[in-house]
Amino acid sequence: MESADCTFYTEMDTDALESKGPPSQRTTGAPLKLRCPVRPLYVVGGGSAILWIVVLCLHVTKSSEMAAESQLLRAEQAKVQESCNSSTIESMEAEIEETQNKVSEVSSQMENLQSTVAEMSSQLQNVGAALKEMAPDMSTQMRKLQREVSRLSLQMRILQMGGSDKSFNLHEWEVNVRNETANSNWSDLSGHQYYFSSDRLSWSSARDTCTSMSSYLAVVTTEQEQDFIISKMRERSWVGLSDLEEESVWKWTTGEPVEQRFWESGEPNNEFDEDCGEIKENGKLNDIPCNLRRHFVCEKDDVGAQ
Repeated sequence: MESADCTFYTEMDTDALESKGPPSQRTTGAPLKLRCPVRPLYVVGGGSAILWIVVLCLHVTKSSEMAAESQLLRAEQAKVQESCNSSTIESMEAEIEETQNKVSEVSSQMENLQSTVAEMSSQLQNVGAALKEMAPDMSTQMRKLQREVSRLSLQMRILQMGGSDKSFNLHEWEVNVRNETANSNWSDLSGHQYYFSSDRLSWSSARDTCTSMSSYLAVVTTEQEQDFIISKMRERSWVGLSDLEEESVWKWTTGEPVEQRFWESGEPNNEFDEDCGEIKENGKLNDIPCNLRRHFVCEKDDVGAQ
């Protein structure tokens, strides 16, 4: 069996070659020759070819399988998308329709509400205008009613005093009151008359005295009235202001609430059980104890009222 190894000869071996062969076959200084069997090379080349064919077949087979799987996946994906798209679109269309119906309903309700609000606003404006027109008359009527109630209350007190004290002379008292009223100096302002006392009484006595003159302790509701009173009064004076009916709820004797702008800063503070109101020289209101003695200001609505 021949070896697969190749034997190489160079110029250094020429002498040996010349000695071995006949003269006609000797070669002097011949180039390098290769003596190698050809059969192993075919084997290696054939094996490589077979290997490449196998790899190529595997690659083709794998590619075919992957292509088939990819096609199958695309088909499944298309089915899923078709199914999903169909059901999703139907669901979304239903939801959109329902939402549109709700929006329409809410819009209708909003329109009705706006219409109702506008109508109520118009009615409130009308009521406000009517109340504004009625306010002066109502205030006057309340004052007159309060005056009549105070007069009846005073008459009952007088009758009680006359019944329990024999020295009390009702007729004489009425004459004195008439004389005081006739001789007193009443000042007129915008259809109202004001009496400024020269003596000092407690708040309740001042109130009763005003009632006996068909009037009431003054009620201050405007800056004009405030300025007029302080320009005429002699010193701090009682006005028709108290919280005797309900603690810390200050009202005029006519039942009207007191506007905060007329109070002195920090008042009312009820520091010493102060339940009655006076007007100071600067025109501001102040709360003090009702038993203190002060000048007072009476007011009556109609000029020449008895």
